[in-house]
Amino acid sequence: MRKVNRRIIVAERPRYIIPTANVFSLSEALAPEPGAGEILVRTTWAGVDSYLYRRVQQVSSLGESIPIGGVMAGATVGRVEQSNHPDFREGELVHGAWGWQDYHVSNGGDIAKVDPDLPRPSYLLGALGVSGFGAYIAVTELTRTQAGEVLTIGSALGGLGQIVGQLGKLKGALVLAGASGPEKCRYALEQYRFDVCLDRKSKDFLTQVKAVYSKYGIDCYVMAAGGKVLDVALPYFRRNARIAVCGMMATYGQSELPPGGDRTGLLLNEIIVRRLRISGLVTTDWLGTALHQQFKKEMKDWILSGRIKPLEHVVEGLEHAPDMMQGLFEGKNFGKVVVHVAD
Repeated sequence: MRKVNRRIIVAERPRYIIPTANVFSLSEALAPEPGAGEILVRTTWAGVDSYLYRRVQQVSSLGESIPIGGVMAGATVGRVEQSNHPDFREGELVHGAWGWQDYHVSNGGDIAKVDPDLPRPSYLLGALGVSGFGAYIAVTELTRTQAGEVLTIGSALGGLGQIVGQLGKLKGALVLAGASGPEKCRYALEQYRFDVCLDRKSKDFLTQVKAVYSKYGIDCYVMAAGGKVLDVALPYFRRNARIAVCGMMATYGQSELPPGGDRTGLLLNEIIVRRLRISGLVTTDWLGTALHQQFKKEMKDWILSGRIKPLEHVVEGLEHAPDMMQGLFEGKNFGKVVVHVAD
């Protein structure tokens, strides 16, 4: 009897700024069957990443939009369930990006074997995946964070932010972070030894941000959300500060400029006066490069030695992935979101 392939598909285009769960739908179809030279993979883990929300929109800045009825994109890990390919054996773990579904047929060209030395294969969706690599590029290449400098991140425990902050500490930087809730801030301060963590849910958050930035200044700024915090931070960038723009979660769903006057002139003036260097980052541009190979080696060593401690927010069941996509934008995750689909 053929297996059933559950798939999370794009059911409609987003109506709101954040990706509400009704954008997606759970669909069932017969699982695909592998042909000659192909393998059938059973998904065990699926990643949930905020930047992929752009692929759901009518016009995507990350390439082609996912069509209505198409499987939601996402990094994945799976187990080879049936193999007609000489390089893959049944039971082996592989990883790729076949999206939110139970089964995938591959000819081997879009997957790679999971390193058996990794303590958790799901790390390939976070610390050793696109978010971890993005953090590595931002810290080592775009901001070139140095010992004694002040590194600022907006999300202390997100997939990108937790790695940015830990890399900053490895570099000897002072790390200023934000998080949604006192429990997250406590974790960032106690487990990761970040120097400051401000609760974004506090009523006087922006006042606290201004006070902290005024005290420490900013040398390196890794942006994943944007929004009002950048406006507050702008006067406190030191001369020759570097900004890595990795994402703009606060604006993903906007179709027009936010209310208020045009602040472009102010920003450009600050860039001149403070000699700011602003770099945009699309991590997939760097995949397959020599830097990518270096990252994979160094990050693996740091994880195995305990110098980098990935934090995962594990969700049980493929059907809950849409809720957690919405939850990312509402700050409900406590770590990098990964969905446990099957053993």
